[in-house]
Parts: sequence; C-alpha cells; structure tokens
Amino acid sequence: MVGKGSLLVILGFSLIFGIASRYWNRMSNAAIDNFVQYYNWTNAHNIAVSAANIAADSVFWNPQATHLSLSGSFSDGVYTISTQLSGSNIVITSVGRYQGASDTVTVILQPYYFSRFAVYTSVMGGVYWATGDTVWGRYHNEQDKINLLGSPVFYGKVTSKLGTNPKLPSKSATPQFYGGYQSGVSIPMPNTSAADAQAAAASGGFVFNNPGNGPYDVYLTLNSDGTVTYRTPSMARDSTVALTVLAPNGVIFVNKGNLHLKGTLNGQATVGATGSSGLGFGNVYIEDDVLYSRDPQTYPNSTDMLGIVAENNVTVRKPSTPPYKHDWTIDAAIFAQKGQFNAYVDNGYPVLGSIKVFGSISNYQLGATAIGDNYGNVIHGYSSNYRFDSRLETATPPSYPSTGRFQVVAWRE
Repeated sequence: MVGKGSLLVILGFSLIFGIASRYWNRMSNAAIDNFVQYYNWTNAHNIAVSAANIAADSVFWNPQATHLSLSGSFSDGVYTISTQLSGSNIVITSVGRYQGASDTVTVILQPYYFSRFAVYTSVMGGVYWATGDTVWGRYHNEQDKINLLGSPVFYGKVTSKLGTNPKLPSKSATPQFYGGYQSGVSIPMPNTSAADAQAAAASGGFVFNNPGNGPYDVYLTLNSDGTVTYRTPSMARDSTVALTVLAPNGVIFVNKGNLHLKGTLNGQATVGATGSSGLGFGNVYIEDDVLYSRDPQTYPNSTDMLGIVAENNVTVRKPSTPPYKHDWTIDAAIFAQKGQFNAYVDNGYPVLGSIKVFGSISNYQLGATAIGDNYGNVIHGYSSNYRFDSRLETATPPSYPSTGRFQVVAWRE
C-alpha cells in the first residue's frame, strides 16, 4: 500500500519531468532549427563566395567586363553577380541563395599598375645584371631569359617567363635571390600606356605640342616650393608657375619632342614625352638629381610622388664637361614603354658610384648604366641600386600606366 507521502513524491516528480520534457523538446526543436538555418546560410555563403570567384576570374581574363550581370544555379542554390565601376576600381557584388537563406560577398578590384614592380623588363638585350647591382622589390622579366654575371643581389621576388642565362647553378653567375625566384610567369606590357598618360595631360593637365617636325626640347625643373620652371624652344627665358596651376591633374607631357628633367618635387605629378624614335622624339633626359621635398624614407607620411613616362627612353644624361657626376639619386616611378631606362656611359668614364632609384622602373629593355669586365665588375660608369617605394603598393602617380589587369584589394564576406 502506497503512503500519501510517496504518492506526493511520485506526482511531484511526474510534474517536474513533464515540464522538463516540454522544455527539452523545445530546446531540441530550436537546436534543429538553428542547425538547419546555419546549414542553409553556410550553403548560401559558399555559393556567394564561389560566384565571386567566377566574377573575379571573368574580370581577370576580360578587364573590359566592368558591367557584368550574371545569374545561375549552383550546388542546389542560385547566385547573382553584378560588377560596376567605382573610379578606376571594379566592385563585384555576389549574392548566394539557398533554401530561403542568402548571403552577400563584395570584392574590390584595383588596376595592377606597373609601379608595383621595383623593376620590370620585357627583354634583356645584351645587358646583364652584374656584381654591385642590387634590387629591393619585385623584378619581372617577360620575353626572354634573365642575363646574369657575377653576384647581383635581389631582395624581392624575381619572376621570368623563360628562366635565366646562364642556367643556374653556374660558375660565372651566383645571383642572390633572397625573395625567391619563379619561372614561367607572363605579364606583357600593353601598347598604349604612354599615349594614355598623354591623353590625361590633354584632358586636365598640360601638353607642350611641337608645332612642326623639327627638334623640340622642353626643359622642366621641379621646385621644392610646389612650382615648376620650364622653357620651350620658342621662349626667350624661363617661366615659373605653380604645378597645380600649370597642370591641375598633375600630368605634363611633351608631344613630338623630348623632356629634360631635374629638381625637387613638392606634390604629385606625372611627366613625360611621346613621339617617334625615328625622329629622335619621345625621350626623357635626367639632367640632375630628381628628389622629393619630403623623402618618404625619412618621412613615411610624405605624399610627394612622381611618375616619369617616356614612349621611348629615359636616360641619365652625360654632363657637358667633366668632372663627371659621382652618384645619382632619382625618386620616381619610371616607365619607358618602347625603350629603356639607362645612363650615358663611355670608355672615358671612371667608376662613378651608383645610380640610386627610389621608386619603380618599368622598361621594354633593360638599360645599361655601366661598362663591365667579363667577371661582372664595373670598370666604367655606375652600378645599379634600385629600391622599391612601398607606397606604390596602394598608390600611384597621376594617370600612371597600368598592366591592363586587376588585383584584389578587398574581399568582404
């Protein structure tokens, strides 16, 4: 016979377990719902990520795909992709949907500018990287093998399409690739870069136009107070004006002529020259050091930035009379579309130190700055000392040439 106390205990436990079981059932159902929702959201997220990759790949192979609008089925769900221009960037919006859940991925693509290379060359010609030459930053050689002699040093990643000459390891060449080396990489140079930069000068900067087909040389001095001093063949004397007044967008070009450059830049500018090499046009001549008013290596917040763009050559000039200049310093991103960045050197030169470029060099053919012996040692002229300006990873001089490709600068999930 069960006592009243035992009965009350049994009834109490029954009530407690009845209430608890309802709570556990609700918790169990909520957990299942949460799992299903998370599963659906995860699939929607994965669909959005996959579609974003599809769009980024489409833009990579077709940089003109600035207004894509795509949709389709994927992994039992659906996606929609759209692209639009934001300034010079392309913004990809990718939406994935799965069983009522949705997620959005946004990707920002930025033009891949040639200024991101410490050194870029299409061909080597008869020039060699040799003992005493040093490159801090990326180096790419596009169309042939990298010529090496002695012990040049590369602190950034080195890439080429066809390998090295001589094939490594070699007794005659012991290069130091501290940033690694990779062959089989192709990044071609586009055909219209200098003309595109000149078009920017015509639309918001300043163009010095040769009135005929004869010699036309413009002399430009950059001044540390933010002005520029210039002289053309038709001018009796120099003229000085604020850079922002002469060229509001900072781009200055000589059309069908040559530009002679020196001085200290205060501000941002791209300067250059276009014209036929057969007529001796399209060259930039460096007449003396080209510097920034606030050196970024000392003042990291400096906003001074210069681009030098030539359809043909950018050349460090021979002094008119001895003594020859010992060491040169050039702060700039340099681009020689059909020619080379080089220095005038002959057998009368002694060993004159180095040409130091802080910025970037992109040229069709690697230019010589010295005459050397068979062991890679400089006997006349300058060794090459090229250091990448890290600011050029995310910024460029005004209207600086692009590779025609894009890179991902932001991926937001």
